[in-house]
Amino acid sequence: MKKIITLSLLCVLMFPALLAQNKYDDLLRVKRDSLDYGFYNVVDLKLHNGRFMKNSESLDDIMDNPYDAIDVRIGFQTTGVKQIWDQLYGFPVYGVGFYSVYFEGGELGDPEAVYMFMRAPIFRGKRLTWNWELAVGLSYGFYKYDPNENPDQQVIGSNHNVYFNAATGLSYELSKRFDITLDFDLTHFSNGSTRTPNLGVNLAGFALGGRYSFNPVKNLTKKVDSEYDPPFRPEFVIREIEKYRRHSEIILFGSMGGKTTTTQIYDGPTYFISSFSADYAWAYHHVGMVGAGIDLFYESALRDYPTKIENASFSDLTYSGWHISHYLRMYRLTLVTQLGFYIGDKVSHKGPYYLQVGGSYLITENFFARIALKTRNGAVADFIEWGLGYQIPFAYAKKDRN
Repeated sequence: MKKIITLSLLCVLMFPALLAQNKYDDLLRVKRDSLDYGFYNVVDLKLHNGRFMKNSESLDDIMDNPYDAIDVRIGFQTTGVKQIWDQLYGFPVYGVGFYSVYFEGGELGDPEAVYMFMRAPIFRGKRLTWNWELAVGLSYGFYKYDPNENPDQQVIGSNHNVYFNAATGLSYELSKRFDITLDFDLTHFSNGSTRTPNLGVNLAGFALGGRYSFNPVKNLTKKVDSEYDPPFRPEFVIREIEKYRRHSEIILFGSMGGKTTTTQIYDGPTYFISSFSADYAWAYHHVGMVGAGIDLFYESALRDYPTKIENASFSDLTYSGWHISHYLRMYRLTLVTQLGFYIGDKVSHKGPYYLQVGGSYLITENFFARIALKTRNGAVADFIEWGLGYQIPFAYAKKDRN
């Protein structure tokens, strides 16, 4: 019985290895001469230094000083074999990362973040590349505002916040494996007014780093064919892209959420909010649409701010606006940016205009889910919109165009 159990365990342990060996044998036999043999990964290490984009006088001892941060990420370099979107965006890198920042003084803490990122080239030369990057994730480690234990920190009211980073910079290829990088970046931490205060933490700085490229099938390949040496960097697959059929779309979106107000910070109630928008958009290219539309908002927080309203009616708590928009599309994902202007002066305390920035995921051909941040007074978070929408394509061009 013991021998049977032992043999069974050995078979269980060896079975994945045998499958893996067959997999790599097949991979080598089928793909060794293709342009995308392997998995082209990169590891980045960045050292950040910069200054606060100061928005409060409560933390002068911190915000008048520079910050330092370290950033580690691992990414996958696309090749264009599987998705035409790769070629449309210049063969981007996708991945995950870890960010840790150090602030002088103790009121803010030393937050960290885990995130997903995308990097794509603006210009790609033989060795020098100019890139843009976007990263979104969740942060932790903030010391939130507390009227008793942390009263001087009047910037952010939660320990956990959203992390957002936008960067542009240069990378230079030193060798087959190594690059050096230099980036300018903007970093933002916010909770979307789910807890107040929520002025947010905004950073601007430079990052000097190094990048290591590797192909994990290299060692596996040696076991099958010791003479074959896979490359560390891919040769991009360039294909003919179908001409895009331009058209129009009606985009409907509804959301719900919650927020706190600045008059009841720390332990105030969470007020219900909702929104509805209708857009007319023109799809001008595979990756982009421009449009305009209207917004309707219901915000029960108006009972509390700017003035106390007892027995508020539905109309007292609603307001509207109009916006212009841009949609940046990639496969099922869309980056939505909107610049809006209020109709009337009911919410004049929010300023004359607002921004809405978010991401959509296309669940079916027409049905999508979206998360967006709406702002007030410029770029100050007002609330987060969580919702669903439906897009209706129509009026396709009679003739295809590039």
